[in-house]
Amino acid sequence: MRVALLRDFVEENWPSIEVYADRLAYGLRKLSSDLEIIEVRLPAWSWSDWHLPMPYGRKASLRTLGLYLSRWIRYPLALRNIKADVYHILDNSYGHLAFSLVPQRTVVTSHGGTPRSWRRWNPEGPSMWVFDLAFRGMLRAARIITVSEYAKGELLAEAKYPPEHIHVVYHGIDEWFHPAGDEKRWQVRNRHLQPGEKVMILHVGHCAARKNVEGALKAVTLLRQMGLTVRFLQIGGTFTTAQRHLVETLGIGEIVTQIPYVPNADLPILYAAADVFVFPSFYEGFGIPLIEAMACGTPVVCSDWELFHEVCGDAAVFADPRRPEALADAVARVLSDLALAEELRQRGLERAKMFTWRRTAAETLRIYKELL
Repeated sequence: MRVALLRDFVEENWPSIEVYADRLAYGLRKLSSDLEIIEVRLPAWSWSDWHLPMPYGRKASLRTLGLYLSRWIRYPLALRNIKADVYHILDNSYGHLAFSLVPQRTVVTSHGGTPRSWRRWNPEGPSMWVFDLAFRGMLRAARIITVSEYAKGELLAEAKYPPEHIHVVYHGIDEWFHPAGDEKRWQVRNRHLQPGEKVMILHVGHCAARKNVEGALKAVTLLRQMGLTVRFLQIGGTFTTAQRHLVETLGIGEIVTQIPYVPNADLPILYAAADVFVFPSFYEGFGIPLIEAMACGTPVVCSDWELFHEVCGDAAVFADPRRPEALADAVARVLSDLALAEELRQRGLERAKMFTWRRTAAETLRIYKELL
């Protein structure tokens, strides 16, 4: 069987999609010697970062224009020369590629989001129009993989598509996500904690509105008011102007550390060093940092909504993300109750065993075979 994995342009800079593509390709190759895996990865057209006039008060650049033109012109043209039994579009935002493929041999992985849900977090404009077209293209595919039951239900609520042709395949965790020894943990804690600080609270992800970083910052402020000496470590994002202003207004600048980029292999020790991992998102398709934190033995406090119950089971403390005081109370409860913290660690380690890239690859291969 010849399978073409259609990857995103590297210029998109979406780490979670890159991890998914890398691990799926590796896992498929390990599963069967009869599989021929072709990874389609093209360079995007790029130009100088000159700003272009855009409607709705938004800004764009020729780099952005280059990415859009590459998605819609360069990629479809390149597909004419790629012959395969199965074409797997690895990211639903590239679902428009299905317009250039034989639908009966096309699979798309949807990482979450529909035109309705995405409009809650993105302004109307060119990017949303492109997303709409990608969504319509995805619906042409013979099979759709969703990364959670929640994402499957969301898709079916908005689109007419055969439910039996949607398969839920969870993400996995790399083998290097595991608990660390006390010596390594304390080395990291000593690097980040300032004199007098005893608690390290971690958040991993970008800082878009749906991530609710503001809720985490306000919760940290409340914890400080409770008398806890905390350090808030944010990894993987860059605060917006409004978020930087909030940090200043709350007066917590001296207890906040932000690291915009950390290699995937360096994340486990940071998870393991934290006392609590907080994930107060308003919207996700899955939430890979949740299972990474659990695999590293870190107690999890996250949003109290359907998807996170699906991912975490009974291995997390859930709180209303709209109420910073609820988040703060949940974190304080974990910090003050050593038995609860240990119980969450053990449950999290057990829960994380469900999520392996080998399982992801095996279930994906079954879908290919069913399609053929």
